[in-house]
Amino acid sequence: MSETWEVVVADLYDRGDPANGAQETSVVQGPEAEARRVFADTVAQASDRGHEYVRLRCNGRNVESWPQETGWTV
Repeated sequence: MSETWEVVVADLYDRGDPANGAQETSVVQGPEAEARRVFADTVAQASDRGHEYVRLRCNGRNVESWPQETGWTV
């Protein structure tokens, strides 16, 4: 079974109310090397483009994430 790599960006439906959720958009699906390259490029532009988060996934499982999840809660 081959692996499915994907880069996903999320944009909030309502910047004034993050609790309303976000819409995910797939940027690319392809081999790991391509997905990792696109992930790095997308992360570099993410804050300028106002993305809530960027995720690199393999077979639907999050492998990397921006911003990095720290595990700390407020």
